[in-house]
Amino acid sequence: MKNCKNKFCFLPHVAAAMVAQSVISSVVFICAMSVSSLAQQNAPVNLLTIAPIDKNAPNPDSRNNIDQAIEQVLESDGSITKLKNKAQSDESDKSARMGEVTANESQDGPPIDSSSIDIAPNDNNSLSQENTENSSNESAPLTVPEKPVVQNAEKNSIGNFDGGVNNNVGGALTSDIYGSAKIGRRKISDVGLAAIGVGDIGNDQLDSKLWRGTSARDAIFLLQRAAVRGQSPAITRLAYEVVARQSVPPSGANNVASDLVEARLAFLANGGRSEDLALLVAQLPKAEKWAGWRRWLAEHYLMIRDDSAACDIVAKEITQTLEPFWHKSNVICQAVQGNPGGARFAADILAANGVHDPAFFSLVDEVLHNKPAEEVDATSLDSAHIVLMDVANRAIPLEGLSVLPSQMAETVMKLKFLGPDARMVSTFDGLNRGLISHRQAGKLWRNVGPTTDDPQIALSRLGTNANALTTALTWRAIDSDKRPERLSMVPKALKAEIRAGNGALMLPLYAELVRNALTDDVVASTIRFDDLDVAPKLAFMLAISKPSDTATLSAFGRNVDALQVAELLGGINRGEIDSDTVSDLKMWHLMPVLDAAGVGINNINWLDLVKSKRWPQRSFVNLSPVLLKAVVSAAKNHHVAETVLLTNWLLHDVSLDKANPADLASVIKALDQIGQSETAKAFTQEVVKAHLMQLLAEKVPNGSES
Repeated sequence: MKNCKNKFCFLPHVAAAMVAQSVISSVVFICAMSVSSLAQQNAPVNLLTIAPIDKNAPNPDSRNNIDQAIEQVLESDGSITKLKNKAQSDESDKSARMGEVTANESQDGPPIDSSSIDIAPNDNNSLSQENTENSSNESAPLTVPEKPVVQNAEKNSIGNFDGGVNNNVGGALTSDIYGSAKIGRRKISDVGLAAIGVGDIGNDQLDSKLWRGTSARDAIFLLQRAAVRGQSPAITRLAYEVVARQSVPPSGANNVASDLVEARLAFLANGGRSEDLALLVAQLPKAEKWAGWRRWLAEHYLMIRDDSAACDIVAKEITQTLEPFWHKSNVICQAVQGNPGGARFAADILAANGVHDPAFFSLVDEVLHNKPAEEVDATSLDSAHIVLMDVANRAIPLEGLSVLPSQMAETVMKLKFLGPDARMVSTFDGLNRGLISHRQAGKLWRNVGPTTDDPQIALSRLGTNANALTTALTWRAIDSDKRPERLSMVPKALKAEIRAGNGALMLPLYAELVRNALTDDVVASTIRFDDLDVAPKLAFMLAISKPSDTATLSAFGRNVDALQVAELLGGINRGEIDSDTVSDLKMWHLMPVLDAAGVGINNINWLDLVKSKRWPQRSFVNLSPVLLKAVVSAAKNHHVAETVLLTNWLLHDVSLDKANPADLASVIKALDQIGQSETAKAFTQEVVKAHLMQLLAEKVPNGSES
């Protein structure tokens, strides 16, 4: 071939290309007209000839997040409450939709936030060189594409737009509330793949070298074993930060890059971390291997109403596959981007090709013609139905959420038109997973609408069967009750939650309820703060929740126990506690934990304490000695990620109030050794609060006892 050194040499080629493009455009137009004609005749047509959607829709410039989504839900002018009366009214509030698209739109993939990638274009070796000395098998530096792309579709996918079946790839991931999904592995080699991740995660104590000292194969093993719901929110949160963060890959990562990334994705999926997942999936290369995750990404974008990002993916896929999922998604895209004719045409094409889904087509008609569809069987819903129901402002039932896998947990939080039960359960799930704050959970529960539940009846249900729904209903019933005497039910409700293992989760919400009640002059003047049946327990609870709130605690007068609780928890931050405080609260069994946290005991004669017998012994459950040794060893060698994942695995099945304090002390020391002092302090507080809540539960009578 002639080697041209002059740009004019290319002009003939350019001209030829322009002519070819013109011919191709004409052919495509003729094919599109043929498709329309065949559809009108109800004849099968080639779905691949359907033209991509119109991309002239508005393009917001920022990605949606949980807090924005919640605020938009709350600002919907009571839309969730109105859903209860939808059967009696054809009026529906077509409110502003939730989705904001991600910046930096790429031609080859959905837009992603460039801030999530902190690798300089000319510094591709910076993330790889750290571990090369430990691996003789690495043959090339790790690189990250300047514009991460998303892969093509395949039949074995994570989503379930087709018939409600989760055709997912690989090991099972189970959501206790929503159902399950499967994510699997196939070995390939991918240079640079291991370096993907989220940029700024907000933890200043983690750096990019967190995998140093750990091999890639060991990392995969730990990711697969440690993907469990830990007993410590602080350590679980740290584990997710470690897994999601963009960092120097483990040594030997190039050889098992795909397996490593799959394990990271599965870990995040199991925790319902949809936003982190989306950021990682958007960086995956274009390969059939990642098709399932590309499909999941499209589902995620559609549900959070990031229509531009979702439809950009869909527009490419419908020209390459006959899979109904993508062509159903195209119908939705045409509808939400203001092209009802295109949506109707695409739906007719689906029907002509034998796609049988009456619920889908009925919901499409509702969206396009504002014509209420017939009731949809909640047990037969799939994710396409859920998206269309949200677009149509139709209440999504609790049963419909069971079709969604765990990796959709955070995504579900952003659906605007969840039905009351679905909203309450998804909110509890999000709170339990650490996806939303207690403040956000309270707002969402209150926004569900007025409640007619009797607090006593709700409390009785909670005591019999404490689950996500009964928890939400009980809190709402007590919160909406305006009688001063309602506060007497708070300690009993919290006791039921403590017994169910939800004490730490619900404590801030019940504490907020009490503090709000005390701002009411009628309540504040009516309740007897010296009432030995109620006031001391409320004060004890408030002290555990917020020991620094001395103004509220002082309102309860002579409740010495509450003041000692505040002193104990405050002393952990100060680094010293008076011995009388520990004795009066009977917390001497926590000495190993306090020692590990660097908390000294003032005014103590240890021999006198021994002679006084004021230190009753308690029995505890020992943590796995082998796992604990592995944690200690990893921390000693400063293997950060390894220590964190092992610790999360270690604490997954023993509650903090039952675990041996000496073992927990070893965990605190390990966290300090790897530079995670903030998490170590938070974990210490969690352990002490777990024991204090058990003490509170002992103070509260059972049932109707006074």
